[in-house]
Amino acid sequence: MDSYTAAVIAAGSQGRVHARGYAADARARLLAVADINRAAAQELADDLSIPAVYEDYRELLETQRPELVSVCTPPAQHLDVVRAAVAAGARAIHCEKPVALSYGDALEMARVTRDAGVQLTVNLQRRFEAVHRFAREQIVGGVLGDVVSIEGYCPNLGDWGAHVIDLMFFYLGDAPAQSVIGQVDVSVNRYVYGAFAETASLTQVRWANGISAIIATGREPWTPSLNLQNNLGILVQGTGGRLDARGARCVVRRFGAEDVVLESPFDRDATHWERGVDPAIVAGTAEAISDAITSLGAGTEPVCAAAHALAGAEVIFATYESSRSRRRIELPLRQLDNALTAGLRTGFWHPVGELRSTY
Repeated sequence: MDSYTAAVIAAGSQGRVHARGYAADARARLLAVADINRAAAQELADDLSIPAVYEDYRELLETQRPELVSVCTPPAQHLDVVRAAVAAGARAIHCEKPVALSYGDALEMARVTRDAGVQLTVNLQRRFEAVHRFAREQIVGGVLGDVVSIEGYCPNLGDWGAHVIDLMFFYLGDAPAQSVIGQVDVSVNRYVYGAFAETASLTQVRWANGISAIIATGREPWTPSLNLQNNLGILVQGTGGRLDARGARCVVRRFGAEDVVLESPFDRDATHWERGVDPAIVAGTAEAISDAITSLGAGTEPVCAAAHALAGAEVIFATYESSRSRRRIELPLRQLDNALTAGLRTGFWHPVGELRSTY
C-alpha cells in the first residue's frame, strides 16, 4: 500500500475537516498544520496528534516537504499557496472552494500544477454525497425522461453557488456549457468568508443539447426568499418527472407513479454536529481526499479533478461579465478578471452599507 506525508494549510473549520480526512486514511501521515492563528493550529494539532505546528505556511512547506497538501485558506490566497506547495515538491494538492477570486487565477492554478505534474483537486465533496449520487442515477437512468431544465437556489454565487453549479454539471455528465447570461445586483457591500459577493444574481446557462439552467442567489433581508419550497438546492424538470434535491433529501416525482425518496444517512440535528459542521461535509471531504490519494497512486482522474472546479468558475465569472458588459457570454470565457470586484473598484456598482457572514 502506498503511503504519503500530508499537511494542512489553515486550521479553521474546513482545515479541521480536511485534517480529519487525512487522519481517517491509513495511507496518509499528517506531519504538520499551519495557521496565522497559532492557537487554532495548536488546538487542531493536539486534537489529532499532528506533530508540528507553524504560523507561516511557507516555513511548513520548506521544512516538512509534504507530498499531500490541503489548502484551506481564504480563496484570495489559494494561488500563492499552490505555487509554494508545487515549489516545495508536493505531489497532490487538495484545495477548498471557491477555487479562486478571478477566472485568470483559477486557470493559473491549473496551469502551475499541470506543468509541474502535480495533481490538483478542489473540494467539491457533494459529488460523494448519497443524495446527489442518487439524483444523478435517476437522471442517467432515464427516470425523469429527457431533462428539459434545471433550477438552482443558494445564498450567493461565488461560494455556495460553486456547489450548486458543480452539481448541475455532475447531474448532466459534466457536459461543457455553451453560453451564460446573467444579471447581478450589488446594493450592499457584502462579504462571504471575507470575499466580496453579489447581493443577488440571476444566471442562465445553456448547453449544446438544448438543456438550460437557472441559478438564483440572494438572502434576506435584501431579497425575499427565492423559493419557499427550496431555498437551497436543485430542481430538475424532465419530460417524465421532476426531481427536488437538497442537502439532506432527494424527492423524485414521477408522472403517473409514486414518489421515490432518498434521505441523507447523516444526523440532521445541528445541535449534535461537531463545531457546527454538517457530518455529510466531513464524510464527503474524507471520501474526496481518499479518492485523491487513490488517483495519485493509480494515475487516474480524481472525482474532484480541478477541471470540474474550472467549469463552475467559468459560469460564475461569466455571470459577472455578462452583467458588466450587458450581453450573453459565449464560452469559453475570454475575460480573466473578476467583473464583480473590478466593477466595484471602478464605480460600476454603488453598494451602501456592509454585511459580513458565511452565507
